[in-house]
Amino acid sequence: MVKQSTHTATSEAWLAHVATLRPKNDSDLLTHAIRLIENNDPTLLKKGLKIADILLSMDLDSKTLAAALMYPAFKVHVIHPDPIAEHFGEGIRTLLTDTIQMQSLEKLRQTSLRGHHQIENLRKLLLAMVTDIRAVLIILAERLVDLRAAKELEITAKKQLAQETMSIYAPLANRIGVWQLKWEIEDLCFRYLEPETYKEIASLLTSKRDEREIYINKAIQTLTTILNEHHLKDFKVSGRVKHIYSIYSKMKRKGSTFDDIHDITALRVLVPEVADCYNVLGILQNAWKQIPQEFDDYISQPKPNGYRSLHTLVVGPEDKVMEVQIRTHEMHQDSELGVASHWRYKEGILDASNYEAKIALLRQIMAWQNELVNKSTEDGQIKDLFADRIYVFTPMGDIIDLPQGATSLDFAYHIHSEIGHRCRGAKVDGKMVPLTYQLKTGQRVEVLTNKQHSPSRDWLNPHYGFIKTSKARAHLQHWFRAKDDLEKTPVEKEHADKSTIKPKLKDKLHLPHASASELQNLKKLSVLNVSNFLTKVARCCKPLPGDEIIGYITQKSGLSIHRVNCNNLAHLQGNEKDRFIQIDLGDKISGSYPVDLEVRAYPHPGTMRDITGALADIHVHIAGFQTQPGANENETSIVLTIVIPHVSELKKAMNAIKLLPNILGVHRV
Repeated sequence: MVKQSTHTATSEAWLAHVATLRPKNDSDLLTHAIRLIENNDPTLLKKGLKIADILLSMDLDSKTLAAALMYPAFKVHVIHPDPIAEHFGEGIRTLLTDTIQMQSLEKLRQTSLRGHHQIENLRKLLLAMVTDIRAVLIILAERLVDLRAAKELEITAKKQLAQETMSIYAPLANRIGVWQLKWEIEDLCFRYLEPETYKEIASLLTSKRDEREIYINKAIQTLTTILNEHHLKDFKVSGRVKHIYSIYSKMKRKGSTFDDIHDITALRVLVPEVADCYNVLGILQNAWKQIPQEFDDYISQPKPNGYRSLHTLVVGPEDKVMEVQIRTHEMHQDSELGVASHWRYKEGILDASNYEAKIALLRQIMAWQNELVNKSTEDGQIKDLFADRIYVFTPMGDIIDLPQGATSLDFAYHIHSEIGHRCRGAKVDGKMVPLTYQLKTGQRVEVLTNKQHSPSRDWLNPHYGFIKTSKARAHLQHWFRAKDDLEKTPVEKEHADKSTIKPKLKDKLHLPHASASELQNLKKLSVLNVSNFLTKVARCCKPLPGDEIIGYITQKSGLSIHRVNCNNLAHLQGNEKDRFIQIDLGDKISGSYPVDLEVRAYPHPGTMRDITGALADIHVHIAGFQTQPGANENETSIVLTIVIPHVSELKKAMNAIKLLPNILGVHRV
């Protein structure tokens, strides 16, 4: 059970308590968060303190505690995202947004789940959970706070809260192995759902509490003496009474009464190494009689949620049966927080980079989702939400969401178009695979590239199976169109350029006819500082002021200005390196310029209206758009041409679109 702090009565008392545990920088961040809430709505601070205090007892980092403090106010829109990003950073805003997304959990038992929009919300929820387990911990801590306060509610409200929690949140806490929250959540739910049975078991435990505590202390002393006699080092022995719901579950599972449950008390032995666990087991077998059929080795065969420990039932002092759990200190830490232990606060650094932990978490959350499907009492209401998707990892542990059947080449194009164009192979879980290899959930994918490599037209042939996603196909088609354009005759190019170059940028940039060697002698060229120069802005990549750019010296048309990551230049850099020149657009350029965006969205009649409205609010003009089918029948691709003055405005426009409903993603073409 999570110990309720006595320091949450006031914010000042809680901050003073934190100051005894954490560095000053942590205290300053949390003080700042508390002051922000107090300045907006002090009444919401009380719940935030309770949530944060639970997570403090779990040793979570200060950013998580700050997010927990602000979550109740953020949830009801008293505090808004932009001020949080400004004062606390994008990381805390994202964490709060992910936590809000957790509200989709409650839709798991609603018939409206059949809608594609709701299913996609739950897919986003999965990704948020795997990307940052701290959002899950915040929502579970909030649920525990609500359960603790529910004793004041009417019976119907208490039961509804408890039923929802037992259906969704308790299995989630179990699957990810957060015992520190799971036990109290289950006990409180059981108390509200089966009050008479709860009181009966609680009364039976209370009636012999003093006697039981005396016995536990005696057993601890006896076992400590035995282990010392065997010269065991750095061990710790503790004892406890099992939780009420776990006792009830065992009674129900075995069809027995309370009096038939002999292992209500349990001892726990913590040791440094795995070998010590089996050493202690051998010592116990010699000292006390063991009940063979009640032995479980969860070290050699961990539970599905990663739990590791040895469990044995013995006849201890006074011939009483009790359970003994034996594990290392590290296993105990993991047993309290499960896979979330890898996100714990460690010397001021949040350790969230462990790839294996993310894989384990992904598997546990998907197992939890399947558990909900199997337990659903309304057949067909909950379906396998992720059957048509796969979730794979980059070498850095970032999770990538792809459609079922996606290949290693699709993965490369999902990361970046340039990665896809230069892809020459891939490794999956450390082993080489062909570009046509179809990926599976949980795999780690590494793309191998070569600067001299360029796409093959075979990649577009559906019979060869290189790509499945519309994103990869669009990038390839764009690359080959641009390549064909570069290979046109000068007359064809001139005719095309006259109809596509934007007047404002063309008027500003002028470059004279000059040889490659003469222009190379300029080193870096500031285009605005020279005049009478013949230039053109590449229509393939539409560079903007603020972009990192490069000049390509054509044979007939002067200098063509491209973004440095332009796909069309990749195949030229091997044989024609001397035609490239470093340039910049200067710092006084003005005007507005076109840029293309691809928006992936669910088909919905109001999507374009939402996009145009959002962009109008930030004064961004749409020059044109076209729609086309997406990766599957439930997805639409919208290519927008917007007009903006600088690359800094591009991010604002993309963020405005990303926040809209039904939007799956936005990227620059």
